Amino acid sequence: MAVTVLTSAAEVLVATAHDPYVRTTLRNPHVMGWTGHDAVAWRATDAEERVGYLMTHGEPAGVAALIADLVGELPSGTRVTLPRGTPPLLPAWVAVDGTDWEFWWVDAPMPSQPREPDVVPVLPPEVAPLLAAASPTASAQADDPHVHRWLGVRGPEGLLACAADTSGATGVGHLSSIAVHPSARGQGLGAAVTAALARLMFAEGCDLVTLGMYADNTAGRALYEHLGMRNDHSFTSGPLQVRSRW
Repeated sequence: MAVTVLTSAAEVLVATAHDPYVRTTLRNPHVMGWTGHDAVAWRATDAEERVGYLMTHGEPAGVAALIADLVGELPSGTRVTLPRGTPPLLPAWVAVDGTDWEFWWVDAPMPSQPREPDVVPVLPPEVAPLLAAASPTASAQADDPHVHRWLGVRGPEGLLACAADTSGATGVGHLSSIAVHPSARGQGLGAAVTAALARLMFAEGCDLVTLGMYADNTAGRALYEHLGMRNDHSFTSGPLQVRSRW
């Protein structure tokens, strides 16, 4: 099957029916992409890691076939994001050693949470000790220059919960580093900071709010389901390993 080249974010959006995940990745109108086998691939910047990836959209079999067509243009080590289940379908000389994660989104403000009135703007120096205790591998750390603002809930001895705004794509709010101190879990603080920051993003003109979550985060999954977020996409992301053919 012939592969069609895409040369703009607009073409990638049309090819993917303006999928919420795709919108999150498109921070620049000038994008190189390809479509074929009922799948789409494009080069963009990951919303969490802020590094370049080859993103993909479609069913695993179609994405695997498209990657097979493009592999000659992709040096080994290229970071890729693939629908979960795609790696086993790639050609035998291509592999991905990746991490499983989920994409969540919502297109309207979340229900009000009991602890939302306690949510206030907070400063990076307050965030650092909280993340060290609650989420040391969080995608956005206190000194991350891509964080536009932090919201949180304070307690007598310091910050109890936080959430970061790392939005980048037009009209799309992106949430990162949602964390609650171990001593304060079970009090609805994670729901409060998530709902409050999303509500602020919608009030400022976003029509979509998104976040990414590691697949093994069962507590996060329960939280986002409780808040009415949708999980339409499960991914595997990691470096593409291209070996010599035999």
